[in-house]
Amino acid sequence: MGSVNVKGLYMNDIKMLDEVYNMITIANNKLFYIWATQIVFTWRWWLEIILIVLPWIVWVKIRNRKDTVRLLFIGLSVAIATSTFDNIGISYGLWHYDWKPFPCFYSFFPWNYSLFPVVVMLLLQFKPKVNPIIKAVGFAFLCAFVCEPFANWIALYDLKNWEFWYSFIIYIPLYLIFNYIYNSRLFNNPYRET
Repeated sequence: MGSVNVKGLYMNDIKMLDEVYNMITIANNKLFYIWATQIVFTWRWWLEIILIVLPWIVWVKIRNRKDTVRLLFIGLSVAIATSTFDNIGISYGLWHYDWKPFPCFYSFFPWNYSLFPVVVMLLLQFKPKVNPIIKAVGFAFLCAFVCEPFANWIALYDLKNWEFWYSFIIYIPLYLIFNYIYNSRLFNNPYRET
């Protein structure tokens, strides 16, 4: 047994952690070099920039202004949830993204911080009396069987140990959770039945 430091870790464990973090730093430097020399300003990069900006422009123009704060709360919550799930999937080698608008984000920034939150906010805002399960299934189908395969086809999204239908199963409860929060007593919701 080796000596123990203040944090209760063995010195050998700390050395191994340092080695792993050094490998991560080297890998990040290589990823940045690839991004700077082969990704930035390509057509895929520009597409991703458009996918970041355009949904928010559309949302700003057509949103219900009286509901802006509530919608933004949901949008932020969606972004946090999707980026967390995305980072978990990337960390476990389930998928990765070869083309990224920003090299410091491992998750797919256009999807997690623009497309997914904006689509959820628009679905919540329009036709609020439609059964949320119908919306959730439609949303999950669009995301899992149209958007993800398209992103895979144009090489933005590389599935390793994942299937599109897994996403479909996850997107349904995810939408329903955000629908529930949006319609909860947390907000003064005019569409909530009392």
